[in-house]
Amino acid sequence: MTFPSRYFYEERLRILPPETAGHAVQISLLDYPQLEQASTLEQALSSQRMIFCATPLDKIGAAHKTNRHEAEMVGELVAKIQALYAHNGRPFTPRSLGIITPYRAQIAQIRQALQQKGIDVDLITIDTVERYQGGARDIIIISLSTNTASQFRSLISLSEEGVDRKLNVALTRAREQLIILGNGELLSGNAVYRELMGVCFGV
Repeated sequence: MTFPSRYFYEERLRILPPETAGHAVQISLLDYPQLEQASTLEQALSSQRMIFCATPLDKIGAAHKTNRHEAEMVGELVAKIQALYAHNGRPFTPRSLGIITPYRAQIAQIRQALQQKGIDVDLITIDTVERYQGGARDIIIISLSTNTASQFRSLISLSEEGVDRKLNVALTRAREQLIILGNGELLSGNAVYRELMGVCFGV
């Protein structure tokens, strides 16, 4: 919440008090078994609210607006998250996790990567940010799938106030944890994305 409040809402974003929201929100990160033996990624999933996973450019997928490296990473992340849910005795439901990506071709690539890992794609909404407006999930994975500077520029949609509306919507869909996949060198060319990567735990 802190990042959107600072960069999009002039520090005015607040959580509704329990009496207004109707219930108190209990937010807890998942415990990982034998954390000291876990990989950096597994430790991050157990301890960090915001994670940035650096991915290489996909020159082959650039023309099709896909990034196979990110699709494979999404598959790995979802498999580890589902294992964490099982270890913590927490049911994995359609409200547990969602995936946001800007291109229909990347949606198909991610669905294929999940199916190859034996993951039930019917439990996970994979869609564009426009289709996620008004919705939320406990965990949101964002696959930016940008391989060129021109693709990256096309993602940015500024309001009259200079707010990146698409990024704002994407970041505020997550209740508990946000995981962003993208090429750090490419994203660092934009001041807001550069700041965003700076506040995330890097993997």
